Amino acid sequence: MVKHMKNFKILLTTLIIALYMNTSAKVFCASTVPDIKLPDPNITGGTPIMDAYKNRKTSDKFSKIPLDIQLLSDLLWAADGQNRPDGKRTAPSALNAQVITIYVAFPEGVYKYDAASHTLNAHSKEDIRPLVGKYPLILLYVADLSKQSKYLASVDCGFIGQNVYLFSSANNLNTAFLYGVNSIAIDSKLELKLGQEVIFAQVVGYPPSFKN
Repeated sequence: MVKHMKNFKILLTTLIIALYMNTSAKVFCASTVPDIKLPDPNITGGTPIMDAYKNRKTSDKFSKIPLDIQLLSDLLWAADGQNRPDGKRTAPSALNAQVITIYVAFPEGVYKYDAASHTLNAHSKEDIRPLVGKYPLILLYVADLSKQSKYLASVDCGFIGQNVYLFSSANNLNTAFLYGVNSIAIDSKLELKLGQEVIFAQVVGYPPSFKN
């Protein structure tokens, strides 16, 4: 009986992992597997750029519904994904230093976005959102200041933030760019290396009126 129960638990665990490894699953859940290979981003069509500019705004009011995994994939690619074979990104970078890494904080934990493989790599299972605010999704912009000045890193971060604003405008999402984050506390929680620092954060989500 014990042996059968053990086999059943192994089978159940395998089925759960297989379910969430299937990127057609509607909602992203950060706690089920260590790393998530995001679905290919949708990079054609969409809202005309002038309409995105016209509708761009700041709002930190959100629905509690998590982003669909495809929308999350598109968002991260638009923010700072690779758009050329030479590894360059959707956001400009001073001297092509590429010193900004996007960490994504969910209720289930923290993931690090790897633009080269378009993957979310598990970093921590701790919910660190209270250090910023109880937002459903928080983008933490970590700069490697051992490679570039904070001044230039902040410029790079601004480009990424604007990409997120325009993507949010085009996809009926709310977003707000935050500058007063407790970087010392967050740096400690993320166990960043010497020279790395959270310099800004951005919150993104469906508007309160959104319904599945």
